[in-house]
Amino acid sequence: MNDENSLIEENALVFIKTHKKEVLERFCSPPVCHPVTNPISLFMAGSPGAGKTEVSKSLIKKFKNIPVRIDADEIRVICPGYTGTNAHLFQKAANKGVNLLYDHALHNNINCIMDSTFAYGGASKNIERSLKYSRKVEIWFVYQDPVRAWEFTKAREAREARRVSKDVFIKTFFEARNNARAVKERFGSDIELNILVKDYEAGDEELYLNVQASELDRIVYSRYSEEELNSKLL
Repeated sequence: MNDENSLIEENALVFIKTHKKEVLERFCSPPVCHPVTNPISLFMAGSPGAGKTEVSKSLIKKFKNIPVRIDADEIRVICPGYTGTNAHLFQKAANKGVNLLYDHALHNNINCIMDSTFAYGGASKNIERSLKYSRKVEIWFVYQDPVRAWEFTKAREAREARRVSKDVFIKTFFEARNNARAVKERFGSDIELNILVKDYEAGDEELYLNVQASELDRIVYSRYSEEELNSKLL
């Protein structure tokens, strides 16, 4: 990383650290998001382009009290110097903002939706933290055929200049499923795993509620290995 990019990355992180109040007000304002008696933590999972954000926004209707929706992409946008194509330089800042909002939701009994791929290393820890706060925990895994999901990802890049490399897409596609399976195996009935299989070609979708870890690979079966998917994606 050159000096200019290092400075952009550092400035973004400093911005989040020094604007905590503004971040909370922007994404978790008290008039909208407020404490509830039995808070819920809902975690999205799945590859880029699968339709997670669309689903997460529709799931807001599931809550009687509006949740804080935590999306790293939306946190990047407020950072100075962000253009979309340089999204990788804002990962640390986005993670800081995500943790800030998640901590706030936990400490204040606020419903939350973590809108991410679930492919990150701290996924299990975040689940564990919610359980320690005696919150109901749900994982919503959104599956779309990876070739089609990649087409949506590329279309979004052209539209919003938000770039996801092919290598990152492939890694995320497999890691999201692996993490969801591992977390369900670890926490069992303490959490709920729901799977939404979307088929944009046919224009329909199928919902599987409260499935077991052993059912995940059957429901979201991929006919591609990592090598095959790499050669398949253009």
